Amino acid sequence: MAEKTNIAQYPSETDLQLIIALQKANYDIFRAKTEEEIFGALVTILKTSPFQSAYYQITGNQFQITAMGGKLKESTLQMPPGAIQVSPADIAAKYSGGLVLTELDENSRLPFEITSLLKSSGCVHGAYIPVIDSVETIGVFFFGSDQPFDRATLDPFISLADLLPIAREKVKANRAIQQRLREMESIATIGQAIATATDLSNLFSIIHEQIRTTIGDVFFILALYDAPTNTIQIPYRYEDGKIDKIEAFPLGEGLTSILLRDRQPLMIVEDTDRRAAALGAKVIGKSAKSWLGVPLIMASEAIGAIIVQDAEKEHRFDQNDLRFLMSLSVQVASAIYNARLLDEARQRTLQLKTAAEISRDVSGSLIVDDLLQKSVNLIHDQFDYYHAAIFLVDKNGENATIREASGEVGARMKAVGHKLKVGSSSVIGHVTSKGEPLVVNDTNRSPIHLPNPLLPETRAETGIPIKVGDRIIGALDVQSRRPFDFSDETVKILQIVADQIAVAFVNSELFADAQERLSQHRLLHHVTTAAASSTTIDEALNSAVQGLQVTLGGDQISILLADREEKTLEVKSAIGYTDNDVFAIKIPLNTGITGWVASNRQPLRVNDVTKDLRYIGINNHVRSEMAIPLIYRNDVLGVLNVESTKIDAYSENDEEMLGTLGGSLAAIIAHSRLLEQFRQQVEFDRLLYDITTKIRRSTNINSILETTANELNKTFGARRALIKINLENLKKDY
Repeated sequence: MAEKTNIAQYPSETDLQLIIALQKANYDIFRAKTEEEIFGALVTILKTSPFQSAYYQITGNQFQITAMGGKLKESTLQMPPGAIQVSPADIAAKYSGGLVLTELDENSRLPFEITSLLKSSGCVHGAYIPVIDSVETIGVFFFGSDQPFDRATLDPFISLADLLPIAREKVKANRAIQQRLREMESIATIGQAIATATDLSNLFSIIHEQIRTTIGDVFFILALYDAPTNTIQIPYRYEDGKIDKIEAFPLGEGLTSILLRDRQPLMIVEDTDRRAAALGAKVIGKSAKSWLGVPLIMASEAIGAIIVQDAEKEHRFDQNDLRFLMSLSVQVASAIYNARLLDEARQRTLQLKTAAEISRDVSGSLIVDDLLQKSVNLIHDQFDYYHAAIFLVDKNGENATIREASGEVGARMKAVGHKLKVGSSSVIGHVTSKGEPLVVNDTNRSPIHLPNPLLPETRAETGIPIKVGDRIIGALDVQSRRPFDFSDETVKILQIVADQIAVAFVNSELFADAQERLSQHRLLHHVTTAAASSTTIDEALNSAVQGLQVTLGGDQISILLADREEKTLEVKSAIGYTDNDVFAIKIPLNTGITGWVASNRQPLRVNDVTKDLRYIGINNHVRSEMAIPLIYRNDVLGVLNVESTKIDAYSENDEEMLGTLGGSLAAIIAHSRLLEQFRQQVEFDRLLYDITTKIRRSTNINSILETTANELNKTFGARRALIKINLENLKKDY
């Protein structure tokens, strides 16, 4: 439809007021520093308009109402539609030129919604003026009146339409300047904070505050990457006014992992789900409408990332925000890198100091229990771990039992004798079986971690073997509330501590062995002295078995002597047996354990008599036996035999000790026998002398014979003595 050129007649005073109002509005718009101020001036202008007026911004494929007003009767004013759909083709065809005048009929060039609104308000004539920024239409003024429009009346609005893009660019430029100033101020502030920050948590708060000042109150994450464990930790997370942290987790397939892996900034401000999927990222939970992240790069390696999100708005971030975070990331990466180095150095120094303190205690103390208690407490307190314990492997190598542990939980575990089977599916079971350190960085994902209801907060565990050479003494168990908390350096330091504990055990065992051997040798000396001072062989043997029972702690002890004529061993002295019939036992040489020892002239230690066919069962409760040959001058005099109800009751030290005693006891037996023989010879000579003396005192043959017979009866205990004399032979001699 052709444009109308009819001239509406308006009072000159009205024209003047409109021109004045528009000039003032133009001035206000030109001075505006924000878009809100521009739109406020538009509202003021349209309210003074002599006809129905509205200004719509173009956003995407929509007209969005910005300002409205007019001078028609209030009863006829209606609220215009807030949004009107419009195609890019219509914008290019209808709203890319200048002023358009039209009738509000079926051929109106205004949008249907605007035409209907103006007609319902009593308007017959319409007009619109596009607002064009360069070649882009950014908005449209719509007008309606019951009188025809003339160009002169709308010229001030045409000037206003020309001014709006300029004002908007001015506002954008001013905003960019202010944004840049805020960025520079934030970067300077963070630079100062970096110089004064004492720890990472304080630094994170400062970084977040500056980002909130510059970008706004948005979801904020500061992530740290640990290359040795290939994990991400989020020590600072802000959302909905709350600050928290997320424990370490493996580098995965999320946007943060992609950002760290690619080491390139990433900004997604629309259709985030589709674009994230195109990048290969998996989104867990509610996705953000706008996502912006920059990596923290140090020495060409990613050490972390700064991420901001908006869960509600698309296009929340722009290139200015990206540039700001990239500028900020340089200083933040350097600060975090240095702070982590300092923190790691402090922690390593403290750990080494703790290891050195334990080492000093090892060299200065032989009381192993005190050392173990101090060790677990130092590891728990100085290393800041959840739990520390020391397990020891039993003699049979079957179980690892807790010997010392930290805290109240440790005391409860000690009280019940908590133990784990060597080789079981547990950290301690593995370490005590293999003799190698084992680290479980995430207990929720590891089948080898054995959960303990007394330690529900454990998220990481390491076991360190306590061993000397190939001998596994036990294991050091350390647990943490933080996953991926055990670095290679930490494990090495804990191994140093475990090695020191192993040295302490060896020293303690050597000292205990020395003390035990000293005590045993003292007792042996006492036994040997007591036996040597005995007046008879029976007294010497009884003294020996009694002393040995004190030394060995209540075992069954017997001394068997060899009978050369019958080729047997006879029990001559015994203690610890409930049945006295043991003295009636005669064991043929080369029969049983004692017979084998006598025949082979060498000691024998049997750890389990039920597995040795040579054992002759006297007491069904006996489980282990040790027999020592009593040899003097290459002559086997007998066997010293000890028995216990425990399996593997005797050690090499016991065998050495009894071997020493056996040599002394054999000499005592031989000397006692010689002494006994000498006493018998002396007694025989004395009796012979007495008899001959009495015989010589007799005066006749009958008296001599009678005296001789009587003395023989007394000496040999005979009931009758008969002396025969062959008188015929006696006569022949004379």
